Amino acid sequence: MNRPGLQLRAIAARLLDRSTLERLVDPLIADLQFEHAEAMRHGRPGRARWIRVAGYVAFCKVAALAIFADWHGARATAVALAAMMLVTAAAICSVLAGTPATIHTRGNMVWLVFYLVPQALAISVPACMALGLFLWIRCEDPDPSSKRTVLWLIRLSLLVAFVNIGWIVPAANTSYRNIVAGAATLRGPNELTFVELGQRMGHEHPGIALDGPLPTAFWVNARLALTVAPVLLCVLALAGATARSRSAAAIVFTTLTVFVSCYVLFPEDEIAILMRWLPAATIAWIPNVIAALAIGTLAGFGSGART
Repeated sequence: MNRPGLQLRAIAARLLDRSTLERLVDPLIADLQFEHAEAMRHGRPGRARWIRVAGYVAFCKVAALAIFADWHGARATAVALAAMMLVTAAAICSVLAGTPATIHTRGNMVWLVFYLVPQALAISVPACMALGLFLWIRCEDPDPSSKRTVLWLIRLSLLVAFVNIGWIVPAANTSYRNIVAGAATLRGPNELTFVELGQRMGHEHPGIALDGPLPTAFWVNARLALTVAPVLLCVLALAGATARSRSAAAIVFTTLTVFVSCYVLFPEDEIAILMRWLPAATIAWIPNVIAALAIGTLAGFGSGART
């Protein structure tokens, strides 16, 4: 059996620099391995499992502190979290404003807000994570450790977005819709998983509602666009943080604002108006196209020391 902590050490090597590994991570893992071996030698497997769990928790704390120990990192994290709460609240309020007040919604406002949180986080997390990364990297020259951290955050955010938008959001939206109606209802596009949306593209299903002004093609592409948005916005943050131009910050902030506004400020009826000029699938990708154009503009500035 492998000694505990070896996988943690490998992960830390990708995220942290050598001095941080030798100063913080290696002593922690050495203590974990020693205490675990002692517990196993005395025939106490239960304590050995507890030591392993406690060591993993301690590693997470140390890694988080090491990544955000400097003042710039702490400030970037605080700004990103504050912005995420504001954007999440704005996204929830925009949906509640269009929800009809019925006898079933009275006394259930807490549950309505709760079920809207996953959908709101799908919008706020990518934008605010990119904001935090930009502020963090902008304040210091990015080193290999910082770039590795960004790469891991991109991978993690892509996985979380895929699971959240593909399955958690549909389930939460179904519960929200049932509360508003006061009974189990047919599911609309926002209540379908990725698999069910794909099936609906081929044929209709009797348990799916045909409501709303937008076709299924729009919702399929909108969900896919939101899934890849964390990757795109993180690249935007990295490009802006390393660009030479002083206008890079304005480009990043404006792009993130426009991205959020596209999802929060435009209802379905107004989006449907665009279908007179653009295909529904194309409309769904407009926020991502704006972010891609901003990345191209920042790349044109080049990277290196800022002037």
